[in-house]
Amino acid sequence: MFRLMNIISTLLAFMMAFAVWTGTALAQCRLCAEPAGSDASSAQSGSTPSEMPLRIEITADLDFSRLALMNRSGGEVSIDPLSGQRRISGGITDLGGMSLHGQGRLEGEPGRYVSVNLPDRITLSAPNGSTAELVKLETNLPVRAKLDSRGQLTFSFGGKLQVTGNANGQFRGRISITADYE
Repeated sequence: MFRLMNIISTLLAFMMAFAVWTGTALAQCRLCAEPAGSDASSAQSGSTPSEMPLRIEITADLDFSRLALMNRSGGEVSIDPLSGQRRISGGITDLGGMSLHGQGRLEGEPGRYVSVNLPDRITLSAPNGSTAELVKLETNLPVRAKLDSRGQLTFSFGGKLQVTGNANGQFRGRISITADYE
């Protein structure tokens, strides 16, 4: 029996809305600082120049398109972060539509190395109570990613959707993506 799974035409629009931006800016004591331009202000011991906050923006959502679960044993759908190619295995069949890998952009201090962190596992849920798991999230970034001369870096991300039992519906969840300066 076909169990229609609207897995996700809009599946992960919500997920990326939760993307988190972080920065490790060092705060200086504004009450203690000498007036701008004085020799004492540039010679403070232990002071570190403030760094630009690192921001993250999700520019395209992860979308697995429309699928149907053919049996209770379930199956998996993966989207490659490099190519955006979708692979289906197990008891899932494609019902058409276009799948997409997610895309994001970092903005911060030019030339700085950054790290982007994705969670190991996300539980997605449908309004009817069905659940599915999003696992093995990864980006196309190298181990040491660096902001360009304009302070920007674009990246793609993908993952694997695991569906079992009699799960059906339009699944939603949130992915907490964090980025930090190294």
